[in-house]
Amino acid sequence: MALIKLGANAITALPAGVGGKLLQVSNFVQTSSAQNISSSSYTDLTAMSVAITPTASNSKILISASINARTVDQLGFGMQFVRGSTSVYATLATYSIYTSGITEIYSAYPFSYIDSPNTTSETTYKIQVRTHNGNEVNFNAGINSNIYLMEIGA
Repeated sequence: MALIKLGANAITALPAGVGGKLLQVSNFVQTSSAQNISSSSYTDLTAMSVAITPTASNSKILISASINARTVDQLGFGMQFVRGSTSVYATLATYSIYTSGITEIYSAYPFSYIDSPNTTSETTYKIQVRTHNGNEVNFNAGINSNIYLMEIGA
């Protein structure tokens, strides 16, 4: 039996009913400005906004982000992805990222969500955070946060 190798260029179409083709990746956004947030209400994370224009109304958008934060004395934060002015995903509590038993920690926290915007108009996504009991958390200190969007065909 002979082994046949095909490159990605040999694939011209997926079988009917099979989706999941990556159609586009939006601009990658990275912020380097430190931001201290002390709020139990959702607050925009500076420069963490990016737009994408879906090519089909039934496309899915994979939102992927890595948020850098410095937490102190076991304090944490929660986050949400916002499409326009609508929350499409939020962590369950403001202490979802919680440093148990550690006095101070710098770390990048990954978040992902697949959204169905049902539009072919330009759509802007942003990240908002809120801190546990309104205590101060320092974001983008040392390591930059980032966000990017990928359109996935249905």
